[in-house]
Amino acid sequence: MAGQRASTPTSDQLRPRSRARGAQLPAPRRGPDAPPPGAGQASAGRAAGRSRTGSRTRTRRPNPGATVLAALGLPVIGAFTDELLGSAPGGVFAVLTVLGTAAAAWLATRAGWWWVLTAVAPVVLGCTAGAELLADREKYADTKALATGAAKWAVHSFPVMGWALAGAVLVIAARIVLERNQRPEQQKRSRRG
Repeated sequence: MAGQRASTPTSDQLRPRSRARGAQLPAPRRGPDAPPPGAGQASAGRAAGRSRTGSRTRTRRPNPGATVLAALGLPVIGAFTDELLGSAPGGVFAVLTVLGTAAAAWLATRAGWWWVLTAVAPVVLGCTAGAELLADREKYADTKALATGAAKWAVHSFPVMGWALAGAVLVIAARIVLERNQRPEQQKRSRRG
């Protein structure tokens, strides 16, 4: 170890040089950086515009419980009402299924429309099959009778599915038109304010 000097650091060498004795470190940041100069006026104007137009506009909040209740509950009620009246799922079932699907399309968000439209076929077939099986268990005791009944239920369910899908598509189209008409009014209000 020739040429090296063995020395121990002194207390002056261990202390950071940039800080004087008794000086404290800055406190950690607790919030976001301050906005650049002049940006405070623009953000205040936007906040005021939001407060003026925010009270007039209606935001659509998803309510999945009401949507599911409309899409599933009304067809179930209709199917069992028709069975109690003595007919296979027919008029009451068709009307309540169309109303339930249309109401679900109105209550759902744009992303939920896909679920409303694709749920029509399983809901209609499930309600029809469930009501028929609960009403006439002994009639469908063997597999041959059950297969025949299932084919009959599918054929009789297609018109109800078509009407329900048409009702949902009409409601979705009406919502799209209403939302487009509301947007220009909101933009005009924000430009004025």
